[in-house]
Amino acid sequence: MLHVPSVAQTTVSACSIESTTSRLPFAAVVPHPRISVNSISSLRQPFTEDVALWSELGITHVGLISPKLDAAGWDTCRQLVLDAGLRVSSLSAFLEEPVNWEFTTAVGCDLLYTVSGSGGMMPWEDAAAHFCEAIQPWATRAADAGVRLAVEPTNPLRSDVSFVYSLHDAIDLARMAGIGIVVDFYSCWYERGLDNLVRENVELVELVQMSDFRLGTFDMPNRVAIGDGDLPVERLLAMVLDAGYQGPFDLEIIGPVIEEESYRAPIMRSVERASEMLERLGA
Repeated sequence: MLHVPSVAQTTVSACSIESTTSRLPFAAVVPHPRISVNSISSLRQPFTEDVALWSELGITHVGLISPKLDAAGWDTCRQLVLDAGLRVSSLSAFLEEPVNWEFTTAVGCDLLYTVSGSGGMMPWEDAAAHFCEAIQPWATRAADAGVRLAVEPTNPLRSDVSFVYSLHDAIDLARMAGIGIVVDFYSCWYERGLDNLVRENVELVELVQMSDFRLGTFDMPNRVAIGDGDLPVERLLAMVLDAGYQGPFDLEIIGPVIEEESYRAPIMRSVERASEMLERLGA
């Protein structure tokens, strides 16, 4: 997940259903049932076009981001999700914004995840205490709604929205707050002792986010389709599966390379390749 408050400004028409990409030839894919496609993977198109694209590609398991839902209207999006019969693996939320609990439960989503929020100039421990206090009202409401909560670490360049830049710190913060974690391959593949860290804390892992990345990339976000970069994606998938992770694998590809190619092809390649990997690994 990325903090993307500008989605409403970058979508051309939040109510437009017709997409320029939808008029091109396509072939449906058969995704592995544990793969979900996050709508951030088609960042600059409105949610209505996301739903149309997913339908064309045979994708029925998806992750949602709140800025797109804000842009299109939560009631409109709820009906689109229900009419399309989509399974929702997760929904992004931000501590500074109210959670739409009615939408969350209506679409059958049982996981909300968030970044920690900026710690400013506070010591890490003070920022963590502030996070734990801020998320407690969510925790109470989530428990009543049967919804789980998780915190996601980010790249250190995103200190404007996070003070948690490693899986180690995400685990510590999650245990302090009594919530789970998101394992984002993009943000943790390089961590020392990652296999042991995941295996010893797998009960906290609520969601795994997958993407790929080319070494030598010096801007962000600038991810690529799975198999087009250098990340050891299959080894990372094996790592979380061997640890006992039972949840979904959420595809999050975003950046200039994806925008240049348009969304359909990199999403299709990623889903096909990740599905093959998961099949080989016996998921």
